[in-house]
Amino acid sequence: MQKKPLVLASVVLIIISIIGLVFFAFEGGFGGRGYGRVDVSPRSLWLIMFVLPLVFAIVMIGYSVAFPTIEQKKPQTKPDWVPPKAERESTLDAVMRVLNEDERKVVEALAATETETMLQKDIRWKTGLTRVKTHRVLARLAKRGIVSVEKYYNTNKIALADWLRKERRNSLPQ
Repeated sequence: MQKKPLVLASVVLIIISIIGLVFFAFEGGFGGRGYGRVDVSPRSLWLIMFVLPLVFAIVMIGYSVAFPTIEQKKPQTKPDWVPPKAERESTLDAVMRVLNEDERKVVEALAATETETMLQKDIRWKTGLTRVKTHRVLARLAKRGIVSVEKYYNTNKIALADWLRKERRNSLPQ
């Protein structure tokens, strides 16, 4: 989900909530009606207009904090500088050295597959990470250009970046 519409919707809901609070206060607030009496007055409606939008705004802000968006940008096709073949180590090995433990689990799971693509939910099960942690790790890897992310129905299809796949294919015995 995009951040701008979410923030805009939250701001609109908070403004509606403030309007509801102001009108609720002008109608007399909580005071003066007695106990046990149920009435549907404009005061009750203003209270509802205050509470519901505020709850929805808090939920939307919480969602945007808990699940950051995965940037879907084109991965780098080749590195800027390639060392001579004699000095060159496997690009995948070099990438693996700079990754943290969770990122390494995800890249190893992708590299172990024949097609080097997996669904995000399958990566979650194969690595043993939680759903949120898997999402955050993939967001970091996609931002760095190590994996590419493609929407696939209700999940994401994750693949190693082209520059990692080509190098790996060339190093495999024929």
